[in-house]
Amino acid sequence: CMDAICPRLDENRTSNAKSADVFDLEKVRTIEEPHISLTRPFYLPEHQIAGFVRELEACLGGLGPFAVGFGQISTYVNERQDRGFVAVDVDYGEESVRRVLDRVDRLMEKFGQRKFFRVPRFHISLLSVDLAPADSEMSKVGATLGAAMGEEIAHLAAMRIDEVECIFGNKKFSLRLDE
Repeated sequence: CMDAICPRLDENRTSNAKSADVFDLEKVRTIEEPHISLTRPFYLPEHQIAGFVRELEACLGGLGPFAVGFGQISTYVNERQDRGFVAVDVDYGEESVRRVLDRVDRLMEKFGQRKFFRVPRFHISLLSVDLAPADSEMSKVGATLGAAMGEEIAHLAAMRIDEVECIFGNKKFSLRLDE
């Protein structure tokens, strides 16, 4: 995943959304470390982690920091359909994110892992929602919290991406993009 430093949402403001009776606010959580994902969740054996990180650092060589900007609020659901997300879509700098993704995808293939989505939709998730099986709450959450969040995220107009973060369990590796 690519690390991005984002302001946290004011949880009190979010929990005051008017449609509390439409969905269960206990299922809604603020994403503690918002980021732009570049991989699907994957597992590597312990003995491969150091090599993966070294190769990731090497394959990112020559890529410098870049800016991304954000546009509309969208909702996403994970592949298991048990968690939904309210996010802001990247609408500026997508080409730069794609350059990083292309290199990450090649590394993932080398390590026998799945590449990212064929048609990626780059975004930063700000809220997650626990979903029950066959739950259709995401449309309600997106409509209600998305509108309430509009003011909160207006200041996310653009941000500088200057590192890629790789997390395996409780191990976190931060790799700076070349200046």
